[in-house]
Formats: sequence, structure tokens, C-alpha cells
Amino acid sequence: MRGDKLDIKKLIGDKKSIVYIAAVFVLGLFLLTGGSKTSVRNTETDSGQKDMSRRLEKILSAVEGAGNVRVLISYSRTGEKVLAYDSESENRIEDGRDETNVRNQVVYDGDSSPFVLEEYMPEPEGVIIVAQGGDNENVKKQLINGTVALLGIDRHKIEVLKMK
Repeated sequence: MRGDKLDIKKLIGDKKSIVYIAAVFVLGLFLLTGGSKTSVRNTETDSGQKDMSRRLEKILSAVEGAGNVRVLISYSRTGEKVLAYDSESENRIEDGRDETNVRNQVVYDGDSSPFVLEEYMPEPEGVIIVAQGGDNENVKKQLINGTVALLGIDRHKIEVLKMK
């Protein structure tokens, strides 16, 4: 019966066995996490944020009594894409040292675009509207209502100011 059992002390004492155990452990972690991923800042959203401000300015300036309108939107999070990565690791012993090489490659879909796991859109946090008619309570109310409807943020996060 003694010969059938795994001798852990002997296994741990052997350097080659430790390398194999480490390799299996790393491979197991990789399989459990499903590969790796990273996020990339989306520069397209920067222009999209500016475009949103311009579009909001245009529509709010059409409100009767608003006059010329300027809009500044602040965002709590910028847009980003989380890309899929395929990781390969190679363990070897060289000159008595254990070396691990890890290679990460972006996973591409069929048309040479990176495979996107998740995409986060910018989230508006606050808005300042400067309008010629910003001192008129009725105009102010309409500007705030339009901004709430478009951006879906709370009223208290919108400030309407009178343009000089």
C-alpha cells in the first residue's frame, strides 16, 4: 500500500517537479480567468462628447427666449472599450533559474477589428448652460427640462446662467 501513495515531500524536493506544479498552477489560473482583458480609452468618444455639447447648444438655442446658448457637459467616466487578449506563457529552466515568458495578443474578429468584450459609454455628471435668456424663469425651466430629457441626469446637476 505504501508504494501507491504520492510522496509529497519527495515531489517538492525535486526542482523539476516544482516547475511542473507551478506551470500547472499558472495554466489553471489562466483557464479560470478566461484569458486576460484590458481596457483602451476610446478617442471616438472624445469627439462624441464635443458633438453632444454642440447638438445640445443647437437644440436649446431654438427654445423661445433662450437666444444664444453655450453648453458645457462634464463626464464622470470617459468612454472605453475592454478588448479581449489571448495569453500564452512558457516556463523553462535556464542556467538553474526558472524563467517564465508571457505573451499577450489582442484577439481580432473576422474583419481585423479587435474583439471588444465590453464598452462603457461616457456618463454625463453635470451641465452648465449659459444662455442670453438665462435670467427668465420660464426659459430656464425649459432649458433644464430639455437637458434632463436628453441626458437623463438629475435637475440639480444642471445650472442655467445668464449670458453677458
